[in-house]
Amino acid sequence: MNTKRVLSTLMLVAWLAWPAVVQAEEPSFRDLVRKYVHLKTVGSPTQPLPGLPEDIQKIVALEYEVLLMENGEERAVDPAKHEFQLGDQIRVRIRSLSDLYIYIFYEGAGGERKCLLPDPDFKDSSPLAKSDQLLRLPADDTAFTFVPPAGEEKLIVVATEEPSDDLAALSDVVFKSPDEPLTPEQEELQKKLKVRNEMVLKSIRERQAKGTRYRGLFDDDSIEQVAVEIERQGTTRAILEEPPHEGETSTFAMAATFKEDNPAELFVSIPLTSVSKGKGKR
Repeated sequence: MNTKRVLSTLMLVAWLAWPAVVQAEEPSFRDLVRKYVHLKTVGSPTQPLPGLPEDIQKIVALEYEVLLMENGEERAVDPAKHEFQLGDQIRVRIRSLSDLYIYIFYEGAGGERKCLLPDPDFKDSSPLAKSDQLLRLPADDTAFTFVPPAGEEKLIVVATEEPSDDLAALSDVVFKSPDEPLTPEQEELQKKLKVRNEMVLKSIRERQAKGTRYRGLFDDDSIEQVAVEIERQGTTRAILEEPPHEGETSTFAMAATFKEDNPAELFVSIPLTSVSKGKGKR
């Protein structure tokens, strides 16, 4: 056997395969955003994000997972496509890419709303989530259970760089259980704070709705299309969301602003649709 020739052939094959290996290891757009936010956080110089306008002022980004409990194990699902059945149990995991103030609300099928973060049961509960801190819902690592009536439920997540006095006003008085009696003064305060809360959430939602929106897989073509839409619409904000896909079990959500005085905030609505047993799309 001509070992030199065999060795040369193997080296040639390896060399020819090398570009494919390098290409496969290129960072995804998610990875680039993670790196960009980290460098911004520590005050290091950053490179423009490929495809997006270079005049990005702020980025607020987070990742979340909805985990369906099955036979004692967790399976990540895309809540935008999955229909849960009554009796299903889920956990939710949220991770911020930078230090953010995160407020989380649950909205039931009947429109009722509860504050999950800050936790009204703990007076020292803070909405500040440190970079890469994992927020667990429920906080005690139990699970949420879908109960009748079936319908459209959702988790509303608001992430801001600065604390919101209005959202922080959501105290245990605002979301006190209906079983707990309120004084007339508490009832009046509750009504006022709920109205103010609705106005704050509506304002954030409307500001975000005016931005350029995209939900889908991040690739060169889609990011380029986002940039084209930003220029065409003349918007100063882009909201991008990438669902779970091969290799990624979480949904990635980010808001990028291109104007210095735009608030650094992100409004995320996580749909949780339930149906009667035996009717859901699994």
